[in-house]
Amino acid sequence: MHFFSTFILASTTATLVIASPITGKRSAAVIPLPPRSDVHTGTTDRVFNPEAADRERARMRHKYKGVKFSPIAARDATIAKRSALNSTEPAPYDVHERRGSSGKVPLHDVFDSIDYLYYGPLSIGTPAQATTVDFDTGSSDLWLPLSSCTKCPGPTFKPTSSSTFKNSSTPFFIQYQDGSSATGKVATDKVTVAGLTVPKQVFGAVTKETGNFRDYPNAGLLGLGFQANAETRAAPFFINLVKAKSLASNVFSFYLARNGGKGSELCIGGANSAKYTGSIRYYHIDPSATGGTQYYWNIPSNGFSYNGGPPTGSFSAVIDSGTTLIYIPAAAAKALYAKIPGAKTAPASVGDGYYTYPCNSKLGPIELSFSGHKYAVNPADFNLGAVSSGSSTCVGGIVGEDIDDGIAIIGDEFMKNWYSVFDYDKKAVGFAKAK
Repeated sequence: MHFFSTFILASTTATLVIASPITGKRSAAVIPLPPRSDVHTGTTDRVFNPEAADRERARMRHKYKGVKFSPIAARDATIAKRSALNSTEPAPYDVHERRGSSGKVPLHDVFDSIDYLYYGPLSIGTPAQATTVDFDTGSSDLWLPLSSCTKCPGPTFKPTSSSTFKNSSTPFFIQYQDGSSATGKVATDKVTVAGLTVPKQVFGAVTKETGNFRDYPNAGLLGLGFQANAETRAAPFFINLVKAKSLASNVFSFYLARNGGKGSELCIGGANSAKYTGSIRYYHIDPSATGGTQYYWNIPSNGFSYNGGPPTGSFSAVIDSGTTLIYIPAAAAKALYAKIPGAKTAPASVGDGYYTYPCNSKLGPIELSFSGHKYAVNPADFNLGAVSSGSSTCVGGIVGEDIDDGIAIIGDEFMKNWYSVFDYDKKAVGFAKAK
């Protein structure tokens, strides 16, 4: 099944330059995105896809391996002290109110049973060559396949056609737990997203891909995390824009549609009030979870609750646009599902850490709490589908996974419900009810 979405640009400035700030007006750009293909939501006539779930989990585990998380006991005092920022603080630049100059570019959307991947356009080189990337808050590198990469998904980048491409001898390598890998060299070139340009962006120039990398609809990936988490150790694209002082607000924000629908977008340099209701409430990010170094957009959480009950266990929640589902500590997941009528441990064919529940259940609210404020997950997003065709038992979208002590990964399943704003200046993540 194929859908089409729209790319909207709201930009009032010229090309960005890293070396010195731009003296003209600052900019904001909006990139409507096609949903993540291959994840399952909603109705009981859909069937859980264990192969897709395994691929998704392997992606998630790769991103969070090798980072030393602090024991939760050592973070208790910090978590207790942190609270929501004042929600009446000045709002970020609003592209909805200031959309005087806008351009639209249609995006291709691949959807197959669940919202597995949201991706959008990027151009690289001189002259510019168009390609596509997964915009991922859970990682920090940009990597793209070169034209010499056989069997890589396209559009690939032809470096010999770019006058600004600079290669290096530094190796670039990433590998997922399922064995998928991407290999190449660290390089630099001019990179543009929605009219916002970094002339010398460091990226992984990939010449070989193996495994599931070749099955994705997007060509590459653009990480929106912090520099400390970059495999290349170079500043990520968004942070380079911040350093150039060229954004209207030093934020980016996501609106994610569900079930292959239109309207998903990434806004760089502002927020879009047409996509949410009410005000944005912010929460401090939590470097204490990673020994004082900020790798991710993670914020302290009181945990999940069911049907108005108390939370089942606190953790530091990484808000990750590059992960489909929700992964919480195994003990917290067990406690949550113990409160859902009819829920039980899933069979081995579904996968470790999953739980099932009766498809015809009228679920009570499943809510994630930050500083006492609760954020519900839509039952349609929580439901990953029936265990098998014709089954009356469905798979729940909150998975027990002990990544490290007191760490949870909060993916698109949550973000589809809440407009999510990532504020570099406040060092905070904010949420408002998505329309």
